[in-house]
Amino acid sequence: MGDPAGIGPEVALAAAVKKPPKCRLVVLGDLGVLRDTAERLALPLKPIAWEPDLPYPRSARTLPVIELSRLEPPQRQPGHPTAMGGEASYRYVETAVRFAQREVLQGIVTAPISKAMWHAAKRDYPGHTELLATLTHTPEVRMMLVGKRLRVILVTTHLALSRVPASLSSERILRTIQMTVEHLRRFHGIAQPRLAVAGLNPHAGEAGAFGDEEELIVAPAVQQAQAQGFTTAGPFPADTIFVRATRGEFDGVICLYHDQGLIPLKLLSWEDGVNITVGLPIVRTSPDHGTAFDIAGQGKANPRSMRAALKLAVQMTQDRSIHEPSHLS
Repeated sequence: MGDPAGIGPEVALAAAVKKPPKCRLVVLGDLGVLRDTAERLALPLKPIAWEPDLPYPRSARTLPVIELSRLEPPQRQPGHPTAMGGEASYRYVETAVRFAQREVLQGIVTAPISKAMWHAAKRDYPGHTELLATLTHTPEVRMMLVGKRLRVILVTTHLALSRVPASLSSERILRTIQMTVEHLRRFHGIAQPRLAVAGLNPHAGEAGAFGDEEELIVAPAVQQAQAQGFTTAGPFPADTIFVRATRGEFDGVICLYHDQGLIPLKLLSWEDGVNITVGLPIVRTSPDHGTAFDIAGQGKANPRSMRAALKLAVQMTQDRSIHEPSHLS
């Protein structure tokens, strides 16, 4: 459900109203918050308490909720985050991961949390990604952003631009390619992913005229990936490679720093971009936006990104089940 004071409850309920076919959706969160939100927004959906050992509700007008907190009205006011709400949102994620590992759930869609409220609750994680990696004992993860026409995968994420060159290595780029290939095969049904790698400098260095990172770091990683049988090309100038990718030439673009990948992705998919954590053993997607405390509770939140995240999570579980049959029915 995300932070109780943010737009997570709103977009979760809006996504539930128009959920994908055959999707058995359950919300981990606060029943009182969800009922208040459904009533405030006049949504045709009734959140009800539910436990995994009970039959799944058949009525399309009910939404099963695993109740993990019971916040009092002062602690669940839209737009007024609290440390108690931060602690509750942490427990929602922690429980969801435990259920996914036990295959009680086939996939997780995480609504936005407040990093500040996690810290206020003494939960010292920078965000979802780091917590998910810790809980699943995953030593290495990458961020992938997905839109209708483009996938971008980041080699580095939240770094000052001045620190990016020193943080790059052929080994890290090659590992990003390997993780991306494995992820696209396992969760997206792409048997031989076609990847492009963007350069760091203008014109991909122009043969060393504008920097030598392409020759010294990026090109060797691409060559090693090719030697391992991966369909990988580059480094390409970043001002042209995204055009080629959106035309269908590549299944993903490996980007060397945060804004290199997120600017084109958000330009094309501002309202329906989806965040995926690459490397996890479980399915996890997330809408590509934050808690938006300034508009929470006002009915202004756009649910398109949450709906896209839910739809993609369902597709990923289906593609995964082809290769990894589960005991779940």
